[in-house]
Amino acid sequence: MAVKKIRSSKKKKTVTKKKTIRKAAKKPFILNELKKVMIGLAVLAAICLTLAMIADIFIQPGLKNKEIKKIAEPKDKEKRKPIEKDTIAVKQIKKETGLKGKSQKIITYEVFKDLDQTIVDKPVIPVKDKIPRIAIIIDDIGYDRKTAMALYALSPDLTFSILPFSPYGKVLAKRLNEKGAQLMLHLPMEPVEIHNADPGPGAILSSMSPDVLLEQLKKNLREIPYIVGVNNHMGSKLTTQANQMNQVFSILKKENLFFIDSRTAPKSQCKASARLFKLKFAQRDVFLDNIQEQKYITGQFEELISLAKKHGSAVGIGHPYKATLLTLSTELLKLKDKVKIVRARTLTYIIQ
Repeated sequence: MAVKKIRSSKKKKTVTKKKTIRKAAKKPFILNELKKVMIGLAVLAAICLTLAMIADIFIQPGLKNKEIKKIAEPKDKEKRKPIEKDTIAVKQIKKETGLKGKSQKIITYEVFKDLDQTIVDKPVIPVKDKIPRIAIIIDDIGYDRKTAMALYALSPDLTFSILPFSPYGKVLAKRLNEKGAQLMLHLPMEPVEIHNADPGPGAILSSMSPDVLLEQLKKNLREIPYIVGVNNHMGSKLTTQANQMNQVFSILKKENLFFIDSRTAPKSQCKASARLFKLKFAQRDVFLDNIQEQKYITGQFEELISLAKKHGSAVGIGHPYKATLLTLSTELLKLKDKVKIVRARTLTYIIQ
C-alpha cells in the first residue's frame, strides 16, 4: 500500500510539472501574438497616414470653396450659385474660423421697412489717385463668430459694427482689433414698430429721460471696446427725434467718435445734429442684403459701385448672413484697381 501511494504521488508531481511547463510556454506565445497584432496595427496606421498625406497634396486646392461653403451652407440645403475659385486661401480661412465652441444662430433684429433710398448729396473729398472708394459696414456682429471672422478674411478693410451685450461681442471686438480691423458700436435705437421689432439689449428709447438715455448710451459705449464710431441699429423712430439725437451726439462728440446714419427713416435728424455738434458724419447709400439672395445682393453691390463711380465714394451696409459671405467672396475679387475698399471712418466728414 505504501509503494502504491509513493507511485501515485510521483505521478501527480509529474502531471503538475507538465502543466506548469505548458502554462509557462503559453505566456510567451500570447505575448508574441499581441506583439504581432500591435505591429500590424502600427503598419496599418502608417499606411493610412501616408494615403491621407498623398490625398491632401492632390486634393488640397479644392478645399478653398468647401471651407466657405461649409460656413455658408444653408440648413435647408438651398441651391446656391457656385463661387469662384481662389476666393480665400485655405490656411487663412481655417485660421479665421477655427474658434472653439459652437456658434449660436444669428439673431436678426434688423427690420427693413420704409427705407430712405434717396440719393445722398456728398461733399467732394479730394483724393490723389481719383479711384472711387467704398466702405462696407457689417452690422449685427456679436452672434456668429465664424461668419464674422470669415468676412474679415475676405478683406481687412471691411468695418465691423458690434451689438452691445451680444454673446460674442466683446470676444469678437478683441479678436478683430488684434487683427487691425476697424470697429463700430451698432447702437440699438427705438423703431417705429417696437412691438413687432425688438431692438435688443441696450436700446435707447424716446420715452427715456435725458439722464436715463445718456446713462444707457454710456453703458453701451463701455460694453464694446476699441470702437472708433457708431451707427444706428433700427432707430426708425428715435433718429427722427431731434432732442434725443442731440443728446446722443453730445456724448459722441466728447468721446471723439464719428456717426454713420443707417438711414432707416426718411425724416432722420442725424445729419442736422451732426452739423450742430461738428461731428464727423456719413450716411448709408445702399443696404446690400435686405433680401438674402445672392442674385439680389450682387445687384445691390453693383449699385454701390455705380454710386461710388458717380459721386467718388459710397457707403454700403451688410450683415453676417451666409448669402452675404458667399456673394462678397466673389464680388470683392472683381474690384481690382477700379474701386478701392476703405474703412468707414475714411468717408466721414464734418458738415459745413
